[in-house]
Amino acid sequence: MAEVYTLENGNSFTGEMATLDEDGFIINLDSGGFSKRTELVYLSQETLKKLANNPKYRGLVTPFIDFPEEDMKPPEINVRQPERIEVVEEAGSFFSSFSTPIGILFIVALYLGNLLAAFEVAAYRGRPAALVCGLSIILPLVTPVIFLSLPAAEGSYADQGEEEEEIEHAGVDAGAPAPPSPPPTAGAPGVPAMGQGKLGLKKSGGAGAGAGKEAQVFTRNDTEFNRHFFETKFSEFFRVVPSPAIKDMVLDFKGPKKDFVARRVTRISANEIHLQLIDGKKEVSLGFGEIVQVRLRHKNDK
Repeated sequence: MAEVYTLENGNSFTGEMATLDEDGFIINLDSGGFSKRTELVYLSQETLKKLANNPKYRGLVTPFIDFPEEDMKPPEINVRQPERIEVVEEAGSFFSSFSTPIGILFIVALYLGNLLAAFEVAAYRGRPAALVCGLSIILPLVTPVIFLSLPAAEGSYADQGEEEEEIEHAGVDAGAPAPPSPPPTAGAPGVPAMGQGKLGLKKSGGAGAGAGKEAQVFTRNDTEFNRHFFETKFSEFFRVVPSPAIKDMVLDFKGPKKDFVARRVTRISANEIHLQLIDGKKEVSLGFGEIVQVRLRHKNDK
């Protein structure tokens, strides 16, 4: 059926709709022939609404129809509020900082440093490392300080340093006499029997004459070489400056592979003795188990 299609400018076409698409429309005119292709935007609102009633053309013409503003309400969008974390407004304390990762790392480093300090104090003071480290686990920081303030155990590094300081302090006076030693007992290890040589002062003529001590020989077979033996028999050799009684005497140590001639004992521990050789420049250490023989002699004797 022929219909009238009105344009916005007032012109109209009468006929049937031949084609209608996105590019426009063409009318089969009653008067014969076809109209030119015209864009949909030029159709009047009445014609567009009439074409919208046809499901075939509704999707093409609806975008060009002007609806009233009250009919063009935007859809309601329901915005869902996210769950928010409550911010606690409290001033941070000093101890709360240790609950952070950096604070925990600082505590671990401080604890490990406490154990290392305990181990070093135990080695320096000659105390059992297991005891000191174990107590440091229970009482950190306090335990190393306590053991450091205790007296050093015999044979420890601290004890050796104190003995060297005492020996050097006692040797400041070059003419000070040696401390008296207990009288020897016949038959004791390292002590010759009556009638044999003794560690007494004597005058000797010839080479090396002057104040000195009589030559003595101590072997492993009749003597137990230990710290007490050297501190008792050769206490004068611990001085930095030798006394007149031993200034011309030396100690001749015989080892399993090499011999050493010493003029002074620099320090001694529970297991070894440190010697300053006769040249005065070199210092050697010798374990008690390595000593085969010790000989006290004049430095000019062989």
